[in-house]
Amino acid sequence: MALKLTGGCFCGQVRYTITAPAGYTHHCHCSNCRRIHGAAFVTYSMFPRSGFRWESGADSMGAFSTSPGVSRRFCRNCGTHVAGEVAAFPNVISISTATIDGCQWPGSPREELRHGWVSSKAPWLDLNDNLPRHEKWYPGLAAAIRAINEGK
Repeated sequence: MALKLTGGCFCGQVRYTITAPAGYTHHCHCSNCRRIHGAAFVTYSMFPRSGFRWESGADSMGAFSTSPGVSRRFCRNCGTHVAGEVAAFPNVISISTATIDGCQWPGSPREELRHGWVSSKAPWLDLNDNLPRHEKWYPGLAAAIRAINEGK
């Protein structure tokens, strides 16, 4: 059965369809992600751009750069942060996983789910799961993103 996920922003103005599984999903606790989402952490799934399509609202989105070469895309109407793009990886789109309709699993290998940047996690947040934790980036993250970017 072919993968087909849909999702979008809170108000429904921005909609997307995904037809390829995420190559990687992780929980990010870095201060940029926490602040841009107003949450203790955010879960991102990285998809090949070839399996991603904006259905509506792409022209209704704003962009904000949180660090050099990183652009966060959000709905200008409701403010939902929907996607992230990294200039160095033009064939990858990072989707805020909770924007997938029904919070469906994005198709990445579940055993690779992990916490990143726990060195800057909210001090009041207790992580009570058995997922791997990394002080900063997961050591294999760059290779995982490169593989998605190169279509592997």
